[in-house]
Amino acid sequence: MTLGYENVISSRQGYINSWYVFHVKSGEEIKARDNLIRICERKGIKLDFVIPTAIKFIKKKRQRIKSYKTVFPGYVFANGVIDVEIYNTLKGIPGVYRLLRDRSTFALLPVPAEEMELLAGIMNVHGVIEAPEVSFREGQSAVITKGPLTSFKGKIVAVDKHKNKLTLLVPFLGEERRVEIGFLFAESLDKENS
Repeated sequence: MTLGYENVISSRQGYINSWYVFHVKSGEEIKARDNLIRICERKGIKLDFVIPTAIKFIKKKRQRIKSYKTVFPGYVFANGVIDVEIYNTLKGIPGVYRLLRDRSTFALLPVPAEEMELLAGIMNVHGVIEAPEVSFREGQSAVITKGPLTSFKGKIVAVDKHKNKLTLLVPFLGEERRVEIGFLFAESLDKENS
């Protein structure tokens, strides 16, 4: 069953082309996205839409239930070419407030490629950020793979499986510093011994 978040991003566009962000009514991202898709199909506009979401597991009556949480409440991402004519066609849709643009020049602002690359690196083709399959253990060595500390290596001193975070001791400026990062931003350096 498709829950509304599971739209596949077209291979025609890929992740790193021109990405724009629509500001929509918070809590009604799916409804706004569906309205945008409907108008685009009717007008022959080729855009892909995604709502970046994360899978969360909640406990209800001793059962783990899979749910989705919007990562950027109030926003729908659009991939494709948007010019002034397309913007004017899409801006009056119910639940869609505006496309993000420069406040002084009112020029449409695409999402910077570096930011979209980072986001695309953790999302699947449905726009869903899934929990990693990797399991970390205290005492292992790991390297930071994304973010400002990319390539820093350290020893894992704590693992929080509930928050999907680990704490590394990283040598920095002659001292070991504690750095807390998400599982998605690290990679184990130790080979599994079977």
